Amino acid sequence: MLRFTLLLCGLSAAAAPRTWAQDAEPTPEADEIVVRGAQVSLIAEVDIPARRTGVIQNVNVKAGETVEPGQSLAKLDDTEARLTVAEANIELEKAHELAENDVEITAARKARDVAQAELQRALEAVERYSKAISRTEIDRLRLMLDRAELAIQQAELAKRTAGFDSKLRQTKLDQARLDVDHHVIRSSVGGIVVKLNHQPGEWVEKGTTIMELLRLDRLQCEGRIHRELSSTALIGRPVKIDVELSKEKTVTLDGVVTFVDPRVNPVKEDVVVWAEFDNPKLQISPGMRATIRIQPAGTPAKLAAQ
Repeated sequence: MLRFTLLLCGLSAAAAPRTWAQDAEPTPEADEIVVRGAQVSLIAEVDIPARRTGVIQNVNVKAGETVEPGQSLAKLDDTEARLTVAEANIELEKAHELAENDVEITAARKARDVAQAELQRALEAVERYSKAISRTEIDRLRLMLDRAELAIQQAELAKRTAGFDSKLRQTKLDQARLDVDHHVIRSSVGGIVVKLNHQPGEWVEKGTTIMELLRLDRLQCEGRIHRELSSTALIGRPVKIDVELSKEKTVTLDGVVTFVDPRVNPVKEDVVVWAEFDNPKLQISPGMRATIRIQPAGTPAKLAAQ
């Protein structure tokens, strides 16, 4: 009976999944690696610059306010830029009218038809009576016909050129509109405003930092694993990150290993590992405690490193 019980215990142990912490035997390819005591931290602090030179017209946010990617944070005076848009729009309409105008081509074709008819009548007259019209007159009529043909080609060329000019004017209008848009200072990431460097009415140069954000829409979790479990092969492996929102609530997020420090701590014989994850609801804050569960090799990743 004792032997049967031991056999059952051995089979149960072999079937159960294994997880490995810092002091576990290393099987980094086949098993989930659990990194406890990890901490959430920032990936970057973001400086929001002015993309144009000018006077700040308004600032739409306050320090401590949470913002979304693409949100309007401030605006420079764009009066001159809007006038440029209006001018470019008028020039485009003018160029478009010229590109669509067939009057010159129509007139040239009618002149060609007249010249061709005159030459045909002259040739018929000469056929009936050889001395009815001189050779010089015939040559002149031929020249008039050739000129009419060339006039058609010239009118068609002018129309094509007007079409190219219309496209160029459209490009200039797009550039002018883009310039207006660049007077609006938008957030490049989701995060929290931590510092306002300038206020409405101040003159700023292109590239001047208007405000500073902490990026919260994508964070990283930092932990330590035993050196025998560490490997550059871990980079890109999917992870599950369990973050404690409170004593009663824990959320699990998908992430990916982005860094394994090649330097080993000589005392604890462990290395630093980072995993990045998206924080779309901005519910996770830097400093929170977490557990990183590095998934076995071959596990499909739900989040790609960015």
